[in-house]
Amino acid sequence: MENLSFLTFVLISFPDQIVVFLFGTLAIGKFNYFKDHKNYFKLFITFSLMTLLSFVTREVFGINFENTIFSLLFFILLLTYVLNFKFYESITASVFGFFILVLVEIPSSILLSNLLGIKGEQDLYNNISKLFIWVSVIRSIQVLVIFILIRYKLKILDLEKSSIKKKEYYLKIVVYLISIVTFAFLILIMARALVFSTDISSSNITLLKINICITILINIVLIIAVKGTHNYYKNKSDLNNNEVIQSIEYINSLINQQNYSEAKDALENLKTHITKN
Repeated sequence: MENLSFLTFVLISFPDQIVVFLFGTLAIGKFNYFKDHKNYFKLFITFSLMTLLSFVTREVFGINFENTIFSLLFFILLLTYVLNFKFYESITASVFGFFILVLVEIPSSILLSNLLGIKGEQDLYNNISKLFIWVSVIRSIQVLVIFILIRYKLKILDLEKSSIKKKEYYLKIVVYLISIVTFAFLILIMARALVFSTDISSSNITLLKINICITILINIVLIIAVKGTHNYYKNKSDLNNNEVIQSIEYINSLINQQNYSEAKDALENLKTHITKN
């Protein structure tokens, strides 16, 4: 979005921040966050700061692709310290929000570039009619995806109700998230080259399209792996909690029966079970 006026930049970038936040927040199941109207002012501050950062890094310092990484890191900090997300929630929401945005925008951008006959980045940003159609279509698709996520309560993880506190769980999730954001960044680079570069041969265009499809498929598999890992540890945690509750009820019944010897043995077994799990 080089050489755009500040107003035009804000009109494009500010909604992008909202969309990424909604994608990420809904993906981790934090639907209740929007029920507290006090959070709306914090959201406005967050989106404004993100838009300002994007403008400064891209338009003033000329940082382009690196801006995505800076924005992602800054977004994680804002989610944590302004919106009061837990740190792991901030990372997960940011990564999922970014990936879903890429997943929605890339196919739409490639299709629109062919339909509108866009011959480069300047051709898009210097042509008001093409830019208006481009933004309108992309926004409509994003709104549709958000509506579907809200309407059917779709989510990748349910961190709002999660009680998992396993070190190996967080390690696996972090590895998956790093892989997802890395591949999403590669998709963004390849798609940008495919849409805006005018000096790519037909064979390279075909190769780029194949690589984009493969990378998207890999990321979808990683998303499924994240969901599977989350469900596995959540079910394991719930099972352990049920076993603890049953043991406590059993010990309580032994105490009521004044069977202190067996109650003591049951307490030792419960202690061992908790220590191991």
